[in-house]
Amino acid sequence: VSTQSTGTELLEMEDDPSPGELTWPEPEMVAKSEEQSRPGYNSTQESASEYLDSPEVLREKVAVLAEMIRQSENCCVYTGAGISTAAGVPDYASKASASMAPHLKGRRGEPLRSIGNGSRLEIGPTKAHLVLAGLERKGLVKHWLQQNHDRLAQKAGFPQARLNEIHGAWGDHKNSVVQMDGALRTDLMTWLLEWEARADMCVAMGTSLCGMNSDRIAMSCAERQATGQGLGLVIINLQPTPWDDRAALRIWGVIDEVLMLLAKQLKIGSKTIGACRRDGEEWWAKHPRCTYHTCLLYTSDAADEEDSVDLGGRRIFEKKRR
Repeated sequence: VSTQSTGTELLEMEDDPSPGELTWPEPEMVAKSEEQSRPGYNSTQESASEYLDSPEVLREKVAVLAEMIRQSENCCVYTGAGISTAAGVPDYASKASASMAPHLKGRRGEPLRSIGNGSRLEIGPTKAHLVLAGLERKGLVKHWLQQNHDRLAQKAGFPQARLNEIHGAWGDHKNSVVQMDGALRTDLMTWLLEWEARADMCVAMGTSLCGMNSDRIAMSCAERQATGQGLGLVIINLQPTPWDDRAALRIWGVIDEVLMLLAKQLKIGSKTIGACRRDGEEWWAKHPRCTYHTCLLYTSDAADEEDSVDLGGRRIFEKKRR
């Protein structure tokens, strides 16, 4: 694990820091594993060992992240299973015996929060989901590319019109869960490609970046930043990823903790979070057991703003149900 920089371009725009790369001490290994995080994928060389930044370094990095988000015009978040483990949803990559993943804390004598004790369709959003909804509400996050199927984004009050559930979702017969060898829905893939070109910054969290097609949005942001375009890729994860050395900012931490610090930096307070929570509860009440059928994005014979989708400034509507 190498020391990471913040991204020279950001620092050169500020008055106080000197131009050049700002570096921090390496993170501490907190859970060792000899296993690979996602064997069989592009991350086959990446260990499932876990690392944490020190509290001081974490605060400094989150302050840099907050400034990057303020500067961004089209910030996209890209999430994997790691954002939902605090809700009790298991993941594939957490394998260390002393893992920091919230759903495995029972291994250290703390309460086990696995969804094995209840229905996966009835779980609620994490702190991180609520903060992301708050960032969208404040106009700081413009798009969410979601790999998970759990619909916790909507339960946190994040608008469907800015959410691409690229791998499908529970309770959705129009956008059912895509198997590993399955095909992505054509219109959702087109939407992904539009945001791949449009995003000037990608915050990837809780994902191994192991070579899924949807990883392209993170990779493209990193590649453009390397040529002086955009703010680049930010990675928030406990485990190493293949793209760590190309990230503008690499944060080693538990996602809920990082996002709560970010909320403080960006003044996403209890009023905003409360409004998001109420919107999420309303969505949940209207769509019990995650039942929502994602509209076909490129139809235009309806004018229901609630079901419209933001495609680069164009309003795309769902066909009226007959």
